[in-house]
Amino acid sequence: MEKPVTSKTLVVFIILATTFLYIYHNYRSTENFTKFHKKQHATSGWPKKLTSPNNSKNQLNDTRTSARTELEQGKSAKLDLMQTLVGLSQKVHEVLFNVTEQYNIIIWEPPFGAKSTNHLDQSKCGACDVSYDKAKVKDLATKAIVYHFNELRLNKMPQTRRSDQYYVWWSMEGPPALRELRGMKLSEYDNVFNLTMTYSTLYRQDSDIYNPYSTAADVLQNIQSSGSGDPNKDLDQLISKKNAMVIWIVSNCGATKGAQTRMKLVQDLINAGLPVDRRGSCFPKNKPAPRGQQLEIISEFKFYFAFENSYHCLDYVTEKLFVNAFKGGAVPVVFGANKSDYQAVVPPNSCIYVDDFENLQNLVNYLKYLDKNATAYKEYMKWRTMKPEEMPNYGRSTSLCQLCRVLHGINVDNLFNPFYSERYSSIPLFGHPSTPRVVTSLREWFYGPLSKDCLVNY
Repeated sequence: MEKPVTSKTLVVFIILATTFLYIYHNYRSTENFTKFHKKQHATSGWPKKLTSPNNSKNQLNDTRTSARTELEQGKSAKLDLMQTLVGLSQKVHEVLFNVTEQYNIIIWEPPFGAKSTNHLDQSKCGACDVSYDKAKVKDLATKAIVYHFNELRLNKMPQTRRSDQYYVWWSMEGPPALRELRGMKLSEYDNVFNLTMTYSTLYRQDSDIYNPYSTAADVLQNIQSSGSGDPNKDLDQLISKKNAMVIWIVSNCGATKGAQTRMKLVQDLINAGLPVDRRGSCFPKNKPAPRGQQLEIISEFKFYFAFENSYHCLDYVTEKLFVNAFKGGAVPVVFGANKSDYQAVVPPNSCIYVDDFENLQNLVNYLKYLDKNATAYKEYMKWRTMKPEEMPNYGRSTSLCQLCRVLHGINVDNLFNPFYSERYSSIPLFGHPSTPRVVTSLREWFYGPLSKDCLVNY
């Protein structure tokens, strides 16, 4: 009878010892993470976040739960919007089909001196000719003049102005690039413009014409149209070719405060044990990344650092995410905009947010965990097998196409804005507003709602 008792006692002892060692290990790990965070916070001002777990398993569970909640909420809102748009589609088609006049849109000065060809699909946008021909300014068919911020000068604008012409202010750059780099106050343009055309889409101060670097729907359509026709097969093939962990391509080494922050952030991640392949003009001694080959190079890596050159600037999400990461076929690790800004425009469960982690060591550990766990890693890529209509902004006309629709009295794209009732309810879905649209203070609209993280003084 003694043998079974001894065996049972031994088993209990092993279980207790194992449990003690597990608790002690977790305690030491947490203690080390806390020490690391305090050091980081003291040396680099890294913002502490209290929502992140202390180990990769919890991180994955939280990510999956958050993704499910986000997907359910997003599907409900998207369904309501799509039902509304379907109900309006026949009317939109009729207006476009019955267009009898072609309008001119003049881009007053080429952005940064570079001209591009802009051909609009009449069946989707309406009849508009886009050119750089200033001679057309007096043409009665010229209904909009677009002014790019960088070349804009009051004394170079037309001396006379017709009341039926929209003046459109255009920028794809974040506020620090205008205020910090160029010293632009923008107050001299009070009551000059009728519309704004920027990347901003989410907040009450969003642009009248939404001009994103891309949309999740467009990205997915491009990916699937160039694939084999079997998204699951294409995804497995993409993952199988990956032979490295993290890549970052950057050219702005510190021209803005945000650019300086991200340079230090990446160095801190490397110091914490993360292997990062850094390329671009900021690292001339490293391997090159020629523009025509960047996406192919990125596709061989599991993660891409889509780090913006600004921090917490409303809605500022650029080609670093949409082109480099998504089209390049890597999981983006994002830093710059607020998480809610990202979630409004990216596919569900497609990004890893730096701000989610209490400290950088946690982030490093999580990326290493995903690197070794194929199933968990693939979770961040499954959106590539979804349908484009399940993506944010599916069916939304943007940029010059949306502007052309506005000139023809089609304003249904305003419905995509979550603050539609507050911002656009006075503008009919079809037709023109009864009173002229005016941007009373461009300075307040572009700089005013920003956090101190984005722009300290404006």
